[in-house]
Amino acid sequence: MPKVISSSVIRTVINGGRAITAKYATKTDAWHRVLLSPEIQEEFATALEKAPIPANAAIAIMTETEHPSKKDSYPHYTTVYQDAAGNHITTKHVYR
Repeated sequence: MPKVISSSVIRTVINGGRAITAKYATKTDAWHRVLLSPEIQEEFATALEKAPIPANAAIAIMTETEHPSKKDSYPHYTTVYQDAAGNHITTKHVYR
């Protein structure tokens, strides 16, 4: 899994009464993203509003746009969760 180096804020989402900063990765140690359409950004943020969020997470960064994989054939966003200080908590799939 590539390490997130930089990201851009999409918006703050409310999930279970908690404010979570939704972001998308703009650079990892493996690639650089120049642009992500506003439609995909909003679809991800909306999916986060109903996703199970780890207890200490304050930031959710989409590292991969919606896709199926060998281990999970259902379309999902690969998402890195961080605490408020930017420390990695876990990586999970988020579904629409």
